[in-house]
Amino acid sequence: MNKKPSLRDVAKQAHVSVGTVSNVLNRPANVSEETRLKVRHAIDMLGFIPDRTMKSKNADSCVIGVILPLSDAPFYAELTQGIEDAIAKTGHCVLVGYSREDSEVELQLLTTMIDAGFKGVIISPIGPRNQVFEKFIDKNVRVGYISQTDEHPEQCSVSIDQVRGGYIGLEFLHQLGHKKILWVSGPDSHHQSNQRFVGITQAAQELGVQLDVMSSPSLDFLAGESIAPDIIARGPLPDAIFAGNDALALGVMNYFHKVGIPVPGQISVLGYDNVSYAESALVPLTTVSQTPYQLGVTMGNQMVSELSAGNEHVHQHVVFQPQIIERSSTALRI
Repeated sequence: MNKKPSLRDVAKQAHVSVGTVSNVLNRPANVSEETRLKVRHAIDMLGFIPDRTMKSKNADSCVIGVILPLSDAPFYAELTQGIEDAIAKTGHCVLVGYSREDSEVELQLLTTMIDAGFKGVIISPIGPRNQVFEKFIDKNVRVGYISQTDEHPEQCSVSIDQVRGGYIGLEFLHQLGHKKILWVSGPDSHHQSNQRFVGITQAAQELGVQLDVMSSPSLDFLAGESIAPDIIARGPLPDAIFAGNDALALGVMNYFHKVGIPVPGQISVLGYDNVSYAESALVPLTTVSQTPYQLGVTMGNQMVSELSAGNEHVHQHVVFQPQIIERSSTALRI
């Protein structure tokens, strides 16, 4: 029988101290990125699983953990509300942690929640799902994925067809008569933007649209205001802007309003997400809807179902299809 790999084995494989391995698992911010990668690689190679000193406690736990990438994104705020509303009906409570789009912080949060005996964990992973999660899933802890891809993980999941969302967004603008369209994406590491771009480029090729691309360092309101002057400086404005999310779109529109560029009179703007305040903007925002609240409710209900069914539970994989919500920020091009 093969010996179960230990912390010391991981340290030896990674050529670091045992204390460094412990820091990577429990205090990753104290370790350089290069060292963290070495230790993570050693963990993957050896199949190392930390001891679960508090494993038995989750049998009576009423806590569900939620791990999300960002704390200040309206999309995730509404998603969390949906999860909380679904889970609260069973008497369970929700504690939320934020990975800050750092895979090491994400791993630390997941490990800590499982060590603390949480009954279940719902996670929106950084980028494509990392196989390391499976190694940290105790048989008594339920894990659900809010997936950014169309994959079907071993646990329950909800996901959005991001490629379809990009396609229908560009198709909608083309149907309004827009021939020159600017896609303002999130940063290169933003997995959802990359998937949407696949659909956008497919639609542009099929429909004969002149597509231009800009990348924003982040996807918030201030980033939209910051990138708007660069859009203007590039030369003649495009017919329409397809923004990576609603916050970015509203920031761009706010700057345009300040400098006298009418939306949609001179340029149409399309967002993505359909967060609650998109409808109440000065110019109500047309958007590709992901229904974040409903995503959260669905994921929460899946977790509740799995907790009550126990070993008889059959994992569910729900894929939401985005749709266009038309408001005032887009118009026919005359």
